[in-house]
Amino acid sequence: MLSRSLIFLFSVLSAYAQTAPKNFDPALFKAPPAAYRGHAMWSFPLGNLNEKYVVSGIQEMKTLNYGGFFIEASGGPRPGAPGAQAAAAVPFLSPEYFRFYNLALEEAKKQGMEVILYDDYSFPSGTVAGQLAAKYPQHGAKSLNMAEKDVAGPAKTELAIPKGIYIGAVLMNRDTYELVDVSKDRQGESVGFQIPQGNWKAMVFYLPEARARVVDYLDSNAVDAFISMTYQKYQDNFGGYFGNLITQTFYDEPSMHHQDRMWTPEFNAEFQKEYGFSPMQYYPALWYDIGPQTAAARNALFGFRGELFRTNFIQKLNDWCAAHNLRFGGHLDQEEPINPTPLNGDLMKVFEHQAVPTIDDIWWWGRTNAAYKIVTSSAFNWDKPMAAAETYAAYRVLDEKIAYAVAMDQFAMGINFQVPARTAQPKRAEVNDYVGRLSYLLRGGRHVADIAVLYPAPSLLAAYRNVGGVQFPLGPDEQPPQITETAYGREGGPVFGMDYQALGESLFRGIRVDYTFLHPDVLVSRSTIADGKIVLNNKENREEFSVLFVPAGDTISVAAAAKIKEFYEKGGKVIATGALPTESAEFGKNAEVRQAIYDVFGVSPDQPLKADLRRAQDRQNFYVFWYYTSKNRAGGQAMFIPSTQPWLVDFALRQVLPLRDVDIQQPIVTPQEGPDYVGGLTYIHKVKDGRDIYFFANSTAKEIDTKVVLRGRKALKIWNPHTGAAQEQAEAAAGDATTTLRLVLPSTTSLLFIGEQ
Repeated sequence: MLSRSLIFLFSVLSAYAQTAPKNFDPALFKAPPAAYRGHAMWSFPLGNLNEKYVVSGIQEMKTLNYGGFFIEASGGPRPGAPGAQAAAAVPFLSPEYFRFYNLALEEAKKQGMEVILYDDYSFPSGTVAGQLAAKYPQHGAKSLNMAEKDVAGPAKTELAIPKGIYIGAVLMNRDTYELVDVSKDRQGESVGFQIPQGNWKAMVFYLPEARARVVDYLDSNAVDAFISMTYQKYQDNFGGYFGNLITQTFYDEPSMHHQDRMWTPEFNAEFQKEYGFSPMQYYPALWYDIGPQTAAARNALFGFRGELFRTNFIQKLNDWCAAHNLRFGGHLDQEEPINPTPLNGDLMKVFEHQAVPTIDDIWWWGRTNAAYKIVTSSAFNWDKPMAAAETYAAYRVLDEKIAYAVAMDQFAMGINFQVPARTAQPKRAEVNDYVGRLSYLLRGGRHVADIAVLYPAPSLLAAYRNVGGVQFPLGPDEQPPQITETAYGREGGPVFGMDYQALGESLFRGIRVDYTFLHPDVLVSRSTIADGKIVLNNKENREEFSVLFVPAGDTISVAAAAKIKEFYEKGGKVIATGALPTESAEFGKNAEVRQAIYDVFGVSPDQPLKADLRRAQDRQNFYVFWYYTSKNRAGGQAMFIPSTQPWLVDFALRQVLPLRDVDIQQPIVTPQEGPDYVGGLTYIHKVKDGRDIYFFANSTAKEIDTKVVLRGRKALKIWNPHTGAAQEQAEAAAGDATTTLRLVLPSTTSLLFIGEQ
């Protein structure tokens, strides 16, 4: 006889099974629940907030079929802000503010809508409308500066320590790159340098005094203070709604560039605790080339700064939310720059401990295209079922057609939840129904792609260096250099030869082949090699890659290089573009990296050529490229091609992958960038509950009528996300190893093809 506890457990599980949404319910597809429909960006204008505005605004969102909303406070009084409004306005996080917030929650509950907890006053997250700086000035973000002087030794000299927080001092030989930590030679408000024979640079590093508007994202104690002033106050007032009415959170545009060269006082102590040695002697690499150790030093220093941002800010907030029954989400500032080092450290790894990786789609359609796959691949890498996009904010042109085009592009790139700008999105309920249907089917499951593209995180860290923040002696008539540091950091600094985003666009939009960016840490720690494939061993999103692209970059970890070699030696197919790695992300390991890369590609700057040199020609445009290729007895193939032009990428891919998972029979195109983008033919393939889901999207102005060859024998039905109609039999012909599908898509339309049970 079953015990009462077991009977109770079975009843609970049975009830959950009856109430939990089914993955392939035509009725739910036609009328998706609130959790899947767009959740609007909505604001509380604190200068003139009233009850009518709150209630009527939510009722209007309900009529437009939004599934929920977040509340972003704006206007109103802010401590210390110039021109702050009169005290009659509603202060942020005041009892009056929470009274209006409670009214919004009650109305949302009445309308059957969800609420996302927006975590601060406007953006970027981390200001608390000026309250944090007023209450905890010590917890404001700080920037790293340097004072320097070139001296020929032997000699004695000294440098004054500018006002602020002293970090340390270093001597660097400008000829040999010898580095000497002389931080202990501080003498009051200066550092005395004993300069040996040779040409040296004397440097003092410090954090200048400055009133920051954002919290120190790198400092755990500072972030605790931020949580106590925001998240905890919402918990105190509305904790009973967490996990039911309030389902998730949203942070907005934090970035290390908000304080130029963001640094934190405890950086060295935290680094030594983590790695067992002081990083001080390597600080010159933040500004200068320091010889063969440059790549490793920048990976150590910039990499650890990114780690502090990721763990002390993102992970800490995620852990707080998880403990309070909330999914943690939100987007960073500026995902588009090729090099994210000064912004967030590592645009993929930053989301490892974020429940809902999120991207911002702003200004115009196509602006963010190259970055989408980085964020959604992060979700795939770390097994996150949801990936979100804030959408349409500040769009210059946005009509109903563009709204659909943006949404279908997003979902083809891996997004499955949308947070649209209510004031910009066309007031058409069917747009949110469309988004909800795609979200319902494409959320969760596993992504299917033949190709992994190695995310070049170590090369990006090694390529970046600081500008500005340097004090040095000037001649009588000499002027200091003018540097727009904010723009430099926001745009990731100058980047030469980094082609990973161009490669991604050539694959996805040029030759219409899907892929996943694979983080090198994930390649090493979460992936195995089996049957000539890289297997991403996730519980839900278990992917298998037959081909690994290694985009241009000069730096890689020893472990990642060894994993690439293992893949090749066990029959894997590897294609490198532009430039091969020659530097190690770790100190003293350059030779090991060069040997591993040479063993795969047969090309090295200091060893004889082993690879075959061959010629590729684009017969349509008469382009000619030479490339290197190698093979081994296990069936492994390695190619090194000089360009990411779509035709050459397609040529190389067909040498190593003659049968693709999805092969769209359309001519190769050159992807359009930025404002020139006018749409594309894209797709995503996922598997849920053992059933295939193919989503095809035509966001162009032209009708598509083409054949698509799918690997495997498939029986498919068409589910239309525009109308909600389901179960129409697809027109397809099955062969022995493939299925040929006829795909007809008028302009700005999309279809889902679902495998039959």
